[in-house]
Amino acid sequence: MLRKTLSILIGILIGLQWLQAQTGSPVKVYVEQNGRRYSLNNSTVTLERKPFTLIVEFDKPGQYNGIYINTSYKRDYFSLFPSQPIPDFKYLPQKVLSEYKFNPNKELKIHREYFQYLGFNPKRNWFKFDRIEKKDGKVIGYRSVRNLDLVQQDKRIPVSRNHKDIYLFFTVLKKDPASLYGHREITRFKAKLKFRQSR
Repeated sequence: MLRKTLSILIGILIGLQWLQAQTGSPVKVYVEQNGRRYSLNNSTVTLERKPFTLIVEFDKPGQYNGIYINTSYKRDYFSLFPSQPIPDFKYLPQKVLSEYKFNPNKELKIHREYFQYLGFNPKRNWFKFDRIEKKDGKVIGYRSVRNLDLVQQDKRIPVSRNHKDIYLFFTVLKKDPASLYGHREITRFKAKLKFRQSR
């Protein structure tokens, strides 16, 4: 009886964390293709094998100006439960792949371990998007993806040549001097991008 009660309580806690990520996240991410927009909040989206756009909506831009994203062909981060710690969490801000401002290569980096930081600097004119806009107190960033940078293979391919699913893991961090690592996790969510095969 005790084991059953504990299982139910754990299930409720996990469900509450998932619900908080669904509704309480200060940053939301969408993917757009062919004029249709899909939420990337704990969902699977099927796309054509052609360019798409990531749209990141910052609901509280004064507090949160970026989101960490791991994009991989592997399920390492994707398979984490909400209660599981992120591996190397202490070093996560340092595990960010370098890239140019304003997304000149129109790409998404694929790496099993490292992250991209999609953000903007409110005090300077730079961001990791093609463009940003301000609307109703929010900041919305648009990032075109025409190519996939396969970092570990040292090559870049167009989306049209990608035949694999992409697993995305998102987390929002906040600086916190009181925390053991100087930052803490605010929310996390994940998504899977599937690509239709040519007929």
